[in-house]
Amino acid sequence: MDIPALLRLTPLFSEASAEALKPLAQVARVLDVAAGTVLAWQGDTADCLFIVQSGAVHASSIAAGGRELTLFVAGARQVAGGSEVFLDSAPHAATLTTLTPTRVLTLPASAVRRTVFASPDLSRALVAHLARREAELMARMQRLVLTELGARLAAYLLEHARPGGFPLPTNSTLAAELGSVPEVVSRKLGEFYRLGLISLERRTVRVTDAARLRDIVG
Repeated sequence: MDIPALLRLTPLFSEASAEALKPLAQVARVLDVAAGTVLAWQGDTADCLFIVQSGAVHASSIAAGGRELTLFVAGARQVAGGSEVFLDSAPHAATLTTLTPTRVLTLPASAVRRTVFASPDLSRALVAHLARREAELMARMQRLVLTELGARLAAYLLEHARPGGFPLPTNSTLAAELGSVPEVVSRKLGEFYRLGLISLERRTVRVTDAARLRDIVG
């Protein structure tokens, strides 16, 4: 397995040379885990970085009152968590749980810090990665607080729409992405189908009335 090539598929390491990534490749481990596996608990020391190769990882935080808040869902070629590994002995800001059978590449935090901080190019890529992650989290929090599920689902469908349709993720993955639960998302998809806004064939969805979906988004 060409670990440097896998690392370069991730935006954080896409500009790095194979030589610069050699130290990470030597200590990287590939894990194949089942759906529902907890990779890290919120509050535990962040001693490794997780890069999703396939599948999906749900990052969640427990808010006051015990409510679970979805922070993001990391898919293929994305970093699950991340920023805390660049601080010595920092705790995980979220619990990381696989939503589907998932393959992840794990990198020791100490090795990641040494490699990134020794390279100006990688340090710049890290700043860009953290800025993107912050912007994504802010936008997500605004959507969760200010919009209803129907509007969030409509926006998701419009964002991913393709002329020939696109494959839906599992109900669990989609629900986590939208900050809801699978049963409620399934009912809302059924409602959109009955209203003629989408067509569904197995797990492939095609937007059939984009104008009305845009009206729902507002």
